[in-house]
Amino acid sequence: MSTHARSAGCILLSLGAVLCAVLLMGCSGEKKIEPVKPAEMESYRDPGYGYSLLYPKGWIANTQVGRAAFYNMQEVDKKFLEPTGPYPDGVSIMVDVMTTPTPDQERQKTLDEMKKNGFVLTPERQIVVGGRQAVAVAYSGQWSTSVKESGQHIYVAIDTLLYDVHFAGFGGYFEAYRAVFDSSLASFQFPRPVIPGRDATLPSDAMVDYNGKLFSFQYPDNFNSINAPKGNNEEVVELRGQRQDCSIRFDVFGAKALTVEKVFDQNKGKYRATATGKTTVSGLPGLTLTYSPNASVERRFVFVVKNDKVYRITLDWFRAQREEYIASYDKVLNSIKIK
Repeated sequence: MSTHARSAGCILLSLGAVLCAVLLMGCSGEKKIEPVKPAEMESYRDPGYGYSLLYPKGWIANTQVGRAAFYNMQEVDKKFLEPTGPYPDGVSIMVDVMTTPTPDQERQKTLDEMKKNGFVLTPERQIVVGGRQAVAVAYSGQWSTSVKESGQHIYVAIDTLLYDVHFAGFGGYFEAYRAVFDSSLASFQFPRPVIPGRDATLPSDAMVDYNGKLFSFQYPDNFNSINAPKGNNEEVVELRGQRQDCSIRFDVFGAKALTVEKVFDQNKGKYRATATGKTTVSGLPGLTLTYSPNASVERRFVFVVKNDKVYRITLDWFRAQREEYIASYDKVLNSIKIK
């Protein structure tokens, strides 16, 4: 929850009075919680601004263009809106992107507002995030004798954009999750600048991690996830490029004791293949089939079998840019790890 995002003035105005009362009583509201180590993470990429970061798998995500929030459990989001309400202590990872002609002034305005409303801030520190200079400010605020919020804002100004990467928690949770926050911050990547003269619809050289139940892989960061019906498959993932006819799709379904050769034979008769071949995916033998669903698009199927499951990877590309797409898709195939 960035301060400028939490615009509920009544909450902030009450903090100063509460803080004074708490200081007189000498209570902190902190409790000792065992440190939490970083575990399995998943990737988020903002569909509008193009930044990406990792957050713990299984956290509750609430995202929109320019604003992403991740909470470690249900109803923690309500705790950040109503700190003294009947909601569980927990932690959050948030990113806000603000468009402003004066990002440095906007940062200072936000920090001044926090001080005015009773938050205790540490001096600004210069750090590097995603290869760019950033300003880090830790803070704490006592909402009641038993409710304390602690956190850190990391601000990055790029032209007319102000990024606010915000980690926060209640009780002793902020300190307990510090290693998780550090891991998430280390993963933060800004969108790469467009290379003059390069077709912006081509797959990006920057890759993003996907970590699923049965497999993981990397894909170009300008491909976006779309909702694909799962049907009878065990797992389905589909990503679409800037061109709507260019995509990457994974389907996992039962092999019914068939080998990869038998699976391939069952499928090759359905298509008028222009080429077939052999490959290796995650150390496993795979078979490929290429054909053209229409005059401008080529499609390649890659079949792999492991643990009596078929992994079918479907790659679509614009025929006129075949070389560029194949080079990018080869990176995707080489990054696949089947669990």
